[in-house]
Amino acid sequence: MTADLVNTLAGLAVVLTVGSAGYFNRSIDLSGFIAGLLVGVIFVLGGGLPATFMLITFFLVGSAFTKYKYGLKEELGAAELKGGARTWRNVAANLFFPTFMLLIHSLTSWEPAMLAFVSSLAGALSDTLGSEIGVLSADPPIMIHTMRRVPPGTSGAVSTLGTLASLIGAVLIAIEAFSFSMIGIIQLPLTVALGFSCSLIDSLLGALLQVRYKCIEDNRIVEDPSLCNGGARPVRGVRWLDNHAVNLTSTGVIALISIVVGIAL
Repeated sequence: MTADLVNTLAGLAVVLTVGSAGYFNRSIDLSGFIAGLLVGVIFVLGGGLPATFMLITFFLVGSAFTKYKYGLKEELGAAELKGGARTWRNVAANLFFPTFMLLIHSLTSWEPAMLAFVSSLAGALSDTLGSEIGVLSADPPIMIHTMRRVPPGTSGAVSTLGTLASLIGAVLIAIEAFSFSMIGIIQLPLTVALGFSCSLIDSLLGALLQVRYKCIEDNRIVEDPSLCNGGARPVRGVRWLDNHAVNLTSTGVIALISIVVGIAL
């Protein structure tokens, strides 16, 4: 049995084991488990053990902080639904572009695609940590474009704690990629900057364009119409641009910018 085959089998075993643990721990639902396995297979085949370990890092760190102080997040009205279990839509929104860029690199060995892969994955974790940790800030967050204080969990809001968490998320993935020789020393700070910028783009899109709904029953303004018992109607923003679409768009923008930067280097 060749070393490559052993590594592939080991990677698939890790993905299946961690994914199964996440499902039974209710970090993901069944749809998230299936989508995660599909993404995991592509990471294993397209990037080997290094990419697999980066995927596992994203999943474990993101899941841990989604569950962290979940009760308090529920009280604040800023918790993920379904007990924090991520669905296939979460997987697609955060990992479509990193997966696509990794696939391109594995087929072509085009270096800008590797930079785009690492930067978009760093951006996905940056945004996740900014949201899940920032909502716990003792100081009320402010809207990124108006500087007006808003309730925790409001899309487009930023805080010092959330901003620091976003930066740490970008640094974590960038250092991991550097340690696996997936990026060089010159690309390391670029990847951190691009990943961190992803969370800022996400906040801007959330503030300016993300759809908001008004509950028909009590006139509450919400971002997810499923929170309204008596139905809801859109009152602001682009109708199709929900939180998942914002995440997908921001990682896509960073992937595109990374390719441009990679070509220029």
